[in-house]
Amino acid sequence: MDERGTYGDRLGRIFGLKNVPTFATRTFGMAQLAVTEIRCDSPGHGMTAPIPLQDAYIVALQVRQCPDHKLWLEGRQTDSRPFSGGVTSIYDLRRNPIAYIGSPFHSLHFYLPLRALDEVADEIGARRIGDLHYTPGVGDDDPIMRSLMASLYPSLQRPEEANRLFVDHVVLALRLHVADVYGRMHAHQRPSQGGLAPWQERRAKDLMRDDIDGGLTLSRLAGECGLSVSHFARAFRQSTGTSPHRWLLGLRLEKAKAMLLESSLPLTEVALACGFASQSHLTRVFARRVGASPGTWRRMKRS
Repeated sequence: MDERGTYGDRLGRIFGLKNVPTFATRTFGMAQLAVTEIRCDSPGHGMTAPIPLQDAYIVALQVRQCPDHKLWLEGRQTDSRPFSGGVTSIYDLRRNPIAYIGSPFHSLHFYLPLRALDEVADEIGARRIGDLHYTPGVGDDDPIMRSLMASLYPSLQRPEEANRLFVDHVVLALRLHVADVYGRMHAHQRPSQGGLAPWQERRAKDLMRDDIDGGLTLSRLAGECGLSVSHFARAFRQSTGTSPHRWLLGLRLEKAKAMLLESSLPLTEVALACGFASQSHLTRVFARRVGASPGTWRRMKRS
């Protein structure tokens, strides 16, 4: 059984592609999770290469329609159907999936080891998931999967601007959604848990203030507070009224406002000092949250 994950360039080679966009995370225990974009705009792509056997699934969002495709599992052809744009398809990497693709295709692939499903089941007190429930070779209309994957797409296109806490949140939601809908996971009832203790809230906020560039992960924040990732995320929202990544974004914006008022530094320098990838990144976020561009806001406040 191959222990290396099939994502990123390794998944790209299965499709005969190079330099594919990907985002990998170890937010949850030791299980590696990743989202990879696979795209070919030419018809007649042909057969994919065999994937080494792994205790993992790939859950794919078909961004565009792919009417001409076929799927083999363990050497036997399945009853595949044309993919419409926006459907979800699932592949069990324990069954040696091989595909023929005749149409141009574009998909986002969520690499999900069984260990990650075990971790979420253990975390919420549910029975572990042995197999996901789906029809091989057939797309499922899953609006939640479609929305979650779409929210990650900008991070794949502009990884230098990706907020790591936001990506971790979405991957957490993807894992939980697959476990719930396709794994039919049912949590045991537990008393509702409160927010963070005062020392935990202080510790989490101090860490984010000290690392304003967004390199922190949910796993690190949760670990510093002695909590599981999902418990920390829920407790932080309950204590502060917002998620960690939105709190960090607000912190960045407040620092940017202070620098815009108190200095004459160029917007590029302000952006980098406040954890934004570029001036354009600062401008997009600032305009969306404040209602004006940084330059316009600075002139208005100074006048």
